[in-house]
Amino acid sequence: MFGPSGFFCFTHLVQSLDGTEHRYAFAYKPPGPMLRGALDELMLAMCKGPHLPDAVIVVGLAEEGGADLLEQLRTESALVAQQRLKSRIPLIHASFELQSGKARMTLLDSAFRGRSTEFRAVVEKSVRQWLMSGLRAVFDPKDVVLRAPPGYAYQKPSGARSELFLEPDLALKSSAVVAFVALALFNKLFSGRSGGFAELQTVFVDTMAIAPVAYGLRELLALCGFEQAFHIESFHSYGGFEEVRKPLQRTSLCLISASTSMALHEQWVTKKEVAVNEVVTILTLTSAKQFKDGALLAIDVPEPALASGSALVSIRIKGETFLPEQEPPKKVLLTDAYHRSDEDVEQFCAFAGQGVFDVYRRPARSGSRPRALFVDGMQLLKQTRFTDWLHRRLLQSAKAATRVVVFQDDPLSKALAQEVTRYCTESLGLPQIELVSSSRLSEKKFSERAGVIVCAAVVGKGSQMLEVSRALRDKHDGPRLYLIGYQVAETRGELMALELNLRHSKGVPYEIARFGKAAIGTQLGASFGSEVEAFYGSSLDPRELPGLMKRRAQILGSTSNIGELALLPHGEQVADSMRLRAGFAYWPKEFEPQPCHAEVLATIAVVLQRAREHDKLPEGRRLASQSFRHVVLDPENFSRFNDGVLQAALLRCASPAELDYRGDHAASDFMKAVILRALARATQEAGEGVLEFLLALSQRRLQLSEIHFAEVDAAARAQGVRPRKLQAAIDFVIQSPSASQLRRARMPF
Repeated sequence: MFGPSGFFCFTHLVQSLDGTEHRYAFAYKPPGPMLRGALDELMLAMCKGPHLPDAVIVVGLAEEGGADLLEQLRTESALVAQQRLKSRIPLIHASFELQSGKARMTLLDSAFRGRSTEFRAVVEKSVRQWLMSGLRAVFDPKDVVLRAPPGYAYQKPSGARSELFLEPDLALKSSAVVAFVALALFNKLFSGRSGGFAELQTVFVDTMAIAPVAYGLRELLALCGFEQAFHIESFHSYGGFEEVRKPLQRTSLCLISASTSMALHEQWVTKKEVAVNEVVTILTLTSAKQFKDGALLAIDVPEPALASGSALVSIRIKGETFLPEQEPPKKVLLTDAYHRSDEDVEQFCAFAGQGVFDVYRRPARSGSRPRALFVDGMQLLKQTRFTDWLHRRLLQSAKAATRVVVFQDDPLSKALAQEVTRYCTESLGLPQIELVSSSRLSEKKFSERAGVIVCAAVVGKGSQMLEVSRALRDKHDGPRLYLIGYQVAETRGELMALELNLRHSKGVPYEIARFGKAAIGTQLGASFGSEVEAFYGSSLDPRELPGLMKRRAQILGSTSNIGELALLPHGEQVADSMRLRAGFAYWPKEFEPQPCHAEVLATIAVVLQRAREHDKLPEGRRLASQSFRHVVLDPENFSRFNDGVLQAALLRCASPAELDYRGDHAASDFMKAVILRALARATQEAGEGVLEFLLALSQRRLQLSEIHFAEVDAAARAQGVRPRKLQAAIDFVIQSPSASQLRRARMPF
C-alpha cells in the first residue's frame, strides 16, 4: 500500500469474460511538487515481484497547473526510468478531473496500442471501481477492526455494545494515504456537482483524528477555485452532538469516522435536518441496515452476536479519542443489608472455637499441600449439630433398597460411611449394608438396582466424587444419595457445578445432601503462602522472633492446629492473640467474644467472594464491574470493621487489585490515616491489627500512593517510640525481601 516517494500505490483486480484475472497497479500522486528521483523509484518498485502487474497506471490531477505529471513522465530522465517497463508492462498516465470526476488516459508505450480499448474500460469507464479498490487497500480490516478480548464487549459512545469497533484513523499512516482518501471523498461529494461546495463554511468531524482528511479535501477544493475559508470543528461524537446547532443548508459538511450501524449518520440527517449528501461516514460494515449508501466504504466483516447468558464486561469507549474511558475506581462498601448471607456463613459462627475449621494447614498425609480453609473432618463428625443433620437426611432420603455405602478413599470419609451404615441398620432397620472404598469400586459387583449412598467428609472441587459417579454409571441404575460433610471451593460456580454434575441422571435425578459449603476465592491461601515463602524460609531461626510469632512461624503451613495464631499477634510483648468482639454484623448478636481466626477469615472470604460473583446484587454493591474499571474495597470498610481481626481478614481475603489505592489520592490518604492511627496505638486494643497492615504493605497486597507509603514507612521505622519486642516484630515485617520493589510495582490501570 505504501508507495515510493509520496505515491499511494494499490492493486486493482479485474476479471475478464474468460475468467482471467488481471492486475492493474495504480499509483496516485497527491497534489504538490514531486521529489527528485521519485519516478525512477516508482518504476523500480513496479518491476518487483512476486506478481508483476498487467499494467501500471500513474494517476495525477488535471487541475494541478504548473505540475503536469504527464509532462514529467515525458522528460528525458523519466524516459530512461521507463525503459525498465518498455515492451514488458504497459505504462499509462491517467489525468483525473476533479470537477467532472472523469479520467483521461494516455498510453505511454506504443507497443501496447492494440490494447487501448481494454485499458480505457478500466481507467476511464471504471473510475468508481478503482477508487473503491484503493479505499479497500487503505482500510484493511486487519488494521481498522478492533476485536474485544474474550469475555469483553466495547460499549460505544452511542451506548450500543459490540465485540467489534472500527478505527479508520489507524489506517491514515502517510500523507499519500490521506490524500487518496480525500480524493475518493471529493469524488463522492462534489465531482459532477458544479457549485455544490460554493457556500461551504464548516466541516464537522466526530474526531480530530480524521481532520487530515478534511484538510486534504480543502486542498482539492482550492484546486477547483474554491477560495472561501471554512472551519474544521470536532463535535466529539455523541458527546457534543446536542451542542451543535442546526446548520443552514449547503453551508456544512459532516464527516463521521466510522459506524457499524450508521446510527450517528441517521441522527445527523434527521435531527440536524441536513441533506443526505452533506453527511458522509468514512467506514461502515456491509451488514449496516440503514444509510449504507452514505458511507465512503463498507467492509465485509462478520459482526459476532454477543454471547448469551452472563453479561460481557464492557470496555467503555470515550468519544473524540475513541480510547477506553478511564473511569474512576469503583469503591464497594460492605453492608449488612446487601452482603449479609446467613446461609453461607452460619456454620462458621456455630462452630467457632470448636476446632472444626483452621487455616493454612496441611492434611496429615505425605505430599499434601496446605489448605487455605482446612476443615477437620473428625471434629466435624463429633459435632451434635452435624450428626443431627446427618440422621435427619438419612431418615428422609435413605431408600429401603439401600445395600451399599461407597466412601471417598480417606479415613474421615470412611468414618462418616461407618456412621451412615450404623444408623441405617440400627435405626432404620435396613438389612446388612456393604462398605466399599472408592478405590475398590471398579472391581466390586452388586445389584444395579440396589440403593447406593456415596459419602465424603470433606471435598474441594469434588474430583473424587465425580470419579465415583463415573465408575457407577455403567454398573448402577438404582436410587443414589450423595452425602457430603463440607465442600470448600474457590468460586460459587464450582459449588454449583459439583451439585449439578452429581445430580445428573438419565431418569430421575440423584439426591445430593451437603451439610456445608464455602466459596472462599484464591487470595486467602495466597496471602499465607506468600508470607511463608518470604519470611519463614529454611534460613530463619524462629527462636529469634518475639512473643507468639515464634510458635506461629513453626506451625504455619504444617499439620498442627494453628488456631488463634493464624493472624499476627499484638501487644507490648507481641504475646496477645486478636479476639473477635461482640457485634460482628455477619454473625448473630449472642456470639461470645473469643479468638476464632479461622471462622472469621472464612466468613470474610465467603462474603467477599459472594460480592464478586452474586449477580443479584445491585451493580453498585458488587465487587466486580460490567465495565473495564478498577474495583476496590472502600477504605471506609476498615473504619466500620474496626476489630483488628476483621481488618486483618479483609487484608487477607481481598485481592491485591481490590486494595490498590494508588490511583485514588483520597482513598490512599484515608488508608494512611487508618494505619498511622494503628501504629500510634500499637500497644492498645485499638491498634491490634498493626502488624497485619504492615505485612500487607510489605507484600504489596495493600498499596498506597508513594507519598503516603513514605509517611507510613517512616512512622513504622521510628525507633524508641514503642516497646522493644513490638518494634522488633515491626522491623521483621517491614523488611521483607519484596518490600524494596514496592514502589516499582505497576498500577493495574
